[in-house]
Amino acid sequence: MKTVLVTDSLFIFPEHEQQLKDAGYEFVRLDKPQASEDELCEAVKGKAGYILGGIEKVTTKVIEAADVLEAIVFTGIGYKSFIPGWEAATQKGIAISNVPDGPTQPVAEWSMTAALVMNRGIFELGSPDGKTFLTTTGLEGLTVGIIGLGRIGGRIAEMLKPFRPAKTLYYSTHHHQDKESSLSLEYMPIDELLQKSDVVFLCVPDEVGHGFFTADHFAHMKENALLVSFMHGDIIDIDALYGALDTGKIRAISDYPMDDRFNKFPLSKWYSFKASNAFNTKQSLKFTSDRATQALLNLLTTGKDENRVN
Repeated sequence: MKTVLVTDSLFIFPEHEQQLKDAGYEFVRLDKPQASEDELCEAVKGKAGYILGGIEKVTTKVIEAADVLEAIVFTGIGYKSFIPGWEAATQKGIAISNVPDGPTQPVAEWSMTAALVMNRGIFELGSPDGKTFLTTTGLEGLTVGIIGLGRIGGRIAEMLKPFRPAKTLYYSTHHHQDKESSLSLEYMPIDELLQKSDVVFLCVPDEVGHGFFTADHFAHMKENALLVSFMHGDIIDIDALYGALDTGKIRAISDYPMDDRFNKFPLSKWYSFKASNAFNTKQSLKFTSDRATQALLNLLTTGKDENRVN
């Protein structure tokens, strides 16, 4: 009987465990969100399938320790940052799949909420020592920029329409003419987009790398513009973000925390979660668990899955 490994307890519910067992697989869970390299090296031994449900890093060393591993399914989109040993896995014939649509709706939903919360002064008007009356800008009539028009960026563009922005601009590595027409979008180089946008949604993939959004980008932003980011913290140059907030140039809200320096800023200028939660809805967890379980079964039985990435 082949054995399947699942990490953490956020994804893969009892019904999915039973589904794997009914398909003839033994089920083993390593209930840790961030298992160490050594723990993973031990855990993958003897496992044919592996659902990566935590935030651990599957390094080349872990891949080398996998003696019978046939497939890995990542419960998200940007698998390369969680499976840095993906090339070694490919060379070893280990299939990798992900769940690209899992976080689309909840993260886009969070992003819209974040923009509304900051622009409508929710924190200022609700805190005990805050304001009692405040005229805010809302989103109507503003110029909104979206950097990255993938699944989440595209969904944000759809959600924006009822709020009647004056313009919705986007920057991407290539033009999306179908979405330009259906969603009334205008393509623009990133610096020009930043110069014109009152609200900027940062929606680039993890593959853009460390420090993608630099001091030069902040310098191009409008005074008092709002940056909304659900990206891993290191996608943004943290020192540059701190400087832009410290001078009062911009406002920002993030799904990922920064360092302790940011604690001094008022909630009207800066807000972040203590840990990433934008994706974390019951609907998203259920959808992702359903899809990850089916993807692993597909890979183990046929070697094929619609979201296989290698």
